[in-house]
Amino acid sequence: MDYESSSEDRGREINRRSALKMAGLAGITGLAGCSGGGSSGGSTDTEGSSESSGSDEPLTVGALYALSGSTEVIGRPMMNSTELAVQQINDAGGIDGREIELVKADTASTPQTGIEKSRQLINRDGCSVVFGAYTSAMRNAITDIYVENEVPLFYPTLYEGGVCREIEGAEGFSGEVNIPQESLEWVFFNGAVPKQQIQPYLPWLMEEYDVNSFYLIGSDYVWPHTTNAVVDDFVQENGGEIVAEDYVPLGFTDWGSKLSDIQSSDADAVYFTTVGTSMVEMLNQAGSVGLIEEMVWAGNIMSEQEAIAAGDAADGVLTSAPYFTSLESDANDEYISSYEEAYGTDTTPNFVAEAAYWGPLMLRDALVEHAPGASSGSAVKSALENPIALDAPQGTVEMDPGTHHATLQSRVGEFDAESGTFEVLNEFGQIEPSGITVAEGCLNV
Repeated sequence: MDYESSSEDRGREINRRSALKMAGLAGITGLAGCSGGGSSGGSTDTEGSSESSGSDEPLTVGALYALSGSTEVIGRPMMNSTELAVQQINDAGGIDGREIELVKADTASTPQTGIEKSRQLINRDGCSVVFGAYTSAMRNAITDIYVENEVPLFYPTLYEGGVCREIEGAEGFSGEVNIPQESLEWVFFNGAVPKQQIQPYLPWLMEEYDVNSFYLIGSDYVWPHTTNAVVDDFVQENGGEIVAEDYVPLGFTDWGSKLSDIQSSDADAVYFTTVGTSMVEMLNQAGSVGLIEEMVWAGNIMSEQEAIAAGDAADGVLTSAPYFTSLESDANDEYISSYEEAYGTDTTPNFVAEAAYWGPLMLRDALVEHAPGASSGSAVKSALENPIALDAPQGTVEMDPGTHHATLQSRVGEFDAESGTFEVLNEFGQIEPSGITVAEGCLNV
């Protein structure tokens, strides 16, 4: 593999297995109904992993996240969470006694590297399923590789939901379907779509904070453009207006003139769809000139990771997400404590990391129930195309076989800089994915 674990990582793997043994055995059964057993295993850096031919052979899966570059701040806890889930599954008996072998790869936050690493995971390492990608630009770049090789891709990130229909009105965007319908057959989405985040959130935000006008600012790629098209629709439906819409390149950090434009706009609120280091710097610089206190700042992409990095500047900023680390439940307590035992507190779980965690658990449940000896990508996909529900850290989640999208929880949180967590202000409950750019039964599986 091009991404090699450091000697420190290799040493920590032994400690992880010991630390997670009891958490895996006790926690995973309660979390997702695992059958018992006693196998060990985990991530690997060995080359040439072959596809298994029977239930006694390991199932090789890939994890493809940013461990460097502009989205590393999000990618690292996503990688950790996928690795944690795989380790817990193996410690609790695997898939009917069959171990999962995890191969990790770094996208370096660039689509071209994601393409190269996807090919390696499939063709060199023999992965039967891959968990990964963060931005929609990355997902769009790599999807064809999984289609061509008939290997499922589990995508754990919120996204624009441009499935089986056109999205109209997005400035600077073609309006065409973001993922060709024929490609969707091999992608499983367990992150939120606009119906699950934006539709309940915006009317609540406008009423609760007396917001009528919005300044939209985002990173310049497909997700912010299409998300803002949806935001525009909902704002107008609720009697509000968009006073400006602007975009910056990925990795953008010089916010002086942009913040001046925002300040002079007289908007009631800033709705931001900036990502990674750009978001952190935007909040830091906006806080330093007093803009965070002057206006309502809200979005649906900020997680604990970016908010903590921005520190006091992010205090009071709002976001919508299925999951926050502050949730009180046995499943979440087990996830957080196991994560901190394995990886310390240098990185923080967040809503996309949580999805990266329960994705492997859903895979395990599907295979145990329907195809414990599955080795090929097509066999894994067939197992996943069954109704599957489990108790994730966020609460109950379900995979809809007809759309390959998940039914998720929906919440609003306000960041508290002192505690480094989000206070949950409102819960909208469990929301199915169909509707608002995800067509009912669009895959016809």
